[in-house]
Amino acid sequence: MTTNNDPLNQYSWWSSLKHGGMLISPARLANYFPAERPNIPHYLADRLRTAVQAQQGSDSEKVQSALLDTVLEDVLGLKADQWAKATNVSPSWGQRLITGENLRPRRLWQGPHNAVLPLFTDEVKQIGVGTGRRSVAKVVEWLRKSQQKIALLTNGSQWRLIHAGPDYEAWCEWEIGLWFEEGKPSSQVDALIHLLNPESLRPPEAGKPSKLIAAIQDTRKGQAELSANLGERVRLAVEHMIHSSAEVIDQVSPEVAAITPRDIYIAATRLVMRCVVVLFAEARGLLPIADPIYNDSYSLQGLRTQLDRMAGGR
Repeated sequence: MTTNNDPLNQYSWWSSLKHGGMLISPARLANYFPAERPNIPHYLADRLRTAVQAQQGSDSEKVQSALLDTVLEDVLGLKADQWAKATNVSPSWGQRLITGENLRPRRLWQGPHNAVLPLFTDEVKQIGVGTGRRSVAKVVEWLRKSQQKIALLTNGSQWRLIHAGPDYEAWCEWEIGLWFEEGKPSSQVDALIHLLNPESLRPPEAGKPSKLIAAIQDTRKGQAELSANLGERVRLAVEHMIHSSAEVIDQVSPEVAAITPRDIYIAATRLVMRCVVVLFAEARGLLPIADPIYNDSYSLQGLRTQLDRMAGGR
């Protein structure tokens, strides 16, 4: 059951996006980004709506360029004089890919304290699907070779913010068809402004990460710590389960089943990991934890609550 303290409930703009991998943990959002909606002037919302409608009705490069200008410069507030566009992007920003292609951003924003936001475009119908996977792979390879942390990839309709590490990648994605609800800017536009405004992209000083990069790095650090702790807890749970079941296991006749210690350990590990998955799903509201029948008869969290109550505080 979600509550007002649930980051996903407070930060609806974050949960409105599509996600791949863990870009920013919901638990880290409050440390770096505000929960409230940004104030978007009516004239700016009208300008964005016009650009979006034009993009949806045409696939011309001129229309896409107009949308890029509106989003990046007007809505996000990334000043026009800080952008290098097309051939004005220095050749030094090009990277030779494994295919032999030299990939260079279509646009490049450079702000104070070495702030950088590269933008790539592609004409694929759907980013990350079918032939659209290739464009994502190119940007990921470019990020790793250039040692940059983030980049935007868009085909006009989809906008994907990509982060790539040495052996992982993560992203979040906007869909312009979802940018307006009942004629007003939606939570996806809020997410766009919160994540990609100058304050989020500009490091506090040279050599320091920006707010966006810091949130991503903090998430990666938290994931590493969680993985280590989870692995140790799973090991202890498996050993405890095997030890507690030893008497029953010893009673199984060898003629009935040839059970080895390895078989027992694998079975116990699978059972514990299934419990971990169920607990995660219940905590995220992916299972009907609010349903009394499920909670009383099937829920692991419900069982835990019952055991706590029966234990009388022990």
